[in-house]
Amino acid sequence: MGEITELLSRAKNRRRKKIRLKKTVKTKLYLAGGALLALILAIIIIPRFIGSSDGEKPEVIKSVGTIRVDYFKDLNAAHLKYAKANGIKGFKSNKEFKEQIGDLVDDDELVEIETCKYYVVDKLTHSHPYLTPDAAELLDDIGKRFQEKLEEHDLKKRYYQVTSLLRTGESQRGLSRSNVNATSNSSHLYGTTFDITYARVFTKPRLQKSAEIADGPAIRLLSEAIGELRKEGRCVVVTERKERCFHITVK
Repeated sequence: MGEITELLSRAKNRRRKKIRLKKTVKTKLYLAGGALLALILAIIIIPRFIGSSDGEKPEVIKSVGTIRVDYFKDLNAAHLKYAKANGIKGFKSNKEFKEQIGDLVDDDELVEIETCKYYVVDKLTHSHPYLTPDAAELLDDIGKRFQEKLEEHDLKKRYYQVTSLLRTGESQRGLSRSNVNATSNSSHLYGTTFDITYARVFTKPRLQKSAEIADGPAIRLLSEAIGELRKEGRCVVVTERKERCFHITVK
């Protein structure tokens, strides 16, 4: 009888050990799963807050038809940092702009931007065709790099379109009512920033519908040219999907 009791006791002890072991394994699995989930969230969420670095290879996104461009992700804080450091004080109203623009041009603080051999300036509704000299030089350098790439690939001459330049506080407020990307404190206010559309290019240096085309290979080279200048430390860039443009600020 004593032997049977001892055997039963040993069996109960083995069952208890198995139960404790199962609980330990489950606990470790839960902890491992939690750590894996935290790692996945960190990979997905953290880059959204810190933005992209100069050494990062941009994601490629599809735009219109067969057009593919790089998805640059320099956040608004980076654009404002360089705009405030290198730009003008800015204009509160369109009236103030009209009163002061002549003096700023005479003092070489701003230069007028016009359609040229590299780009077509859009019919501007919420901005004025002026940039700081450094921003204007960058805009031209994008054009030079773009034309070189077209020649290297034996493609026809194309002209990209500049869709937004210097804004006043008044025009910025008006734009923010219809454009979710238009923040109240934009780098466009400082004359250091311009937008280039990636929805189309032009076959002629004239703003006319017949010259407007969605040339995928050419626009891809435009994206490459902008990416190279960004990597060289000349500018910060964000690719705006809704507005289908490159938002560029000179450094």
